[in-house]
Amino acid sequence: MTEGGARATAGGAMAPIDTGTGPVVVLVHGQPGAGGDWAALADLLAADHRVLAPDRPGWGSDARGAMGIAANAETLEELLEAAGVDGPVTVVGHSLGGGIALALALKHPQRVGALVLVGSVGVAESLSGFDRLLAVPLLGNGILRAMVATLRRVLIAATRFAEGHPGARVANIVPTLPTVQAAIGTDGRPIVGRSRQSFLVEQRALLAETPELERGLCRIAVPTAVVSGASDHVVPVSAARSLAVRVPGAELVVIEGGHLLPFDEPQKIAEVVRRYSALASGLRDGRQQRGTPGA
Repeated sequence: MTEGGARATAGGAMAPIDTGTGPVVVLVHGQPGAGGDWAALADLLAADHRVLAPDRPGWGSDARGAMGIAANAETLEELLEAAGVDGPVTVVGHSLGGGIALALALKHPQRVGALVLVGSVGVAESLSGFDRLLAVPLLGNGILRAMVATLRRVLIAATRFAEGHPGARVANIVPTLPTVQAAIGTDGRPIVGRSRQSFLVEQRALLAETPELERGLCRIAVPTAVVSGASDHVVPVSAARSLAVRVPGAELVVIEGGHLLPFDEPQKIAEVVRRYSALASGLRDGRQQRGTPGA
């Protein structure tokens, strides 16, 4: 196990995170993405938790092909077994990673002690018309190429903003995120090859598997926080509210910000994770009934 934070490879890319000691927290990234997307949150939690943030199949250092939500949950269970993790853990999932966290809780309920779902999928309301277009063969591929090319142009334009302009902050921070690095090559060309294929595979799985995932939400039996950015336009607050209503006893937490809360507000996410990790520890020690904080 690596102590003191995320590891960096010789090329500067973030390697899978395994840091700290204490109750285990697992961080599941979205798409496109990498385990290193969680570096800021992992650093905050590592003082009193063991934090695992793997690259999922199809992304980062995981050479396996991309797969669906349920299959991702199985690989996560295998990773926890290989890492020597016993008992229930707190699972934090962002966006599509939230769907994987839910699937893990449904397929391996003994493994999950608490859930923190950030900008998470899981209900039909979280899927937009754009999501459905991206899942269409050929059409989705063309849309993705155009979307990432546009993102690159926007980032280039943002570098011309004055230092105090909000756009300058975006230009400085966004290109350093592993998520964006997964979408835009170091030579500036739009997403190609493996990364694009991984995105499209997961997008199609998202549409195909969401109905079954939603039907299972009533069986989630662990403390659950549904965290939403007040200005999230990818998975809006209305979708988060719908998810919280369907998960028994779930708490809806709305934070100022958009869809990228793990990057923008790691301190606030860490506060929620610590509350729910304490609940998971209580369940593990047999001292506490299942439920949300204050319930």
